[in-house]
Amino acid sequence: MDTTLAQINARIDANLKVSGDAALAEAGLTPTKAIRAMWGRFSSLADQPEKIRELVSGQQAESSSAARVERDRKLALAREGSQIVARSLASRGISVPEDLEELSYDELREQVLLERLRERGLDS
Repeated sequence: MDTTLAQINARIDANLKVSGDAALAEAGLTPTKAIRAMWGRFSSLADQPEKIRELVSGQQAESSSAARVERDRKLALAREGSQIVARSLASRGISVPEDLEELSYDELREQVLLERLRERGLDS
């Protein structure tokens, strides 16, 4: 198999070069292996330039982190269930009715659907 090699030259800050080389060595890589892997990844993403920009800018990790935080926040709210209303009322000094019960998802969904039918006059 005959392969033609090309050389890449890039100017980077000397301190960045030293710290980058050390990080690569710690990972068991040489700069050449890292660049080959990076170019291979870029080639595989040739039809997705936005993904390449994300990889180069590092925004993917940031957005993934932000998305994870938002997902966790929503999960925490969902786990609180209908107690959100009771806690909110209590925190404002409003007495919480004794019969305020926690509905299952299916019961709550059914109530929402019935409410929509009533709003449209289709509840007969």
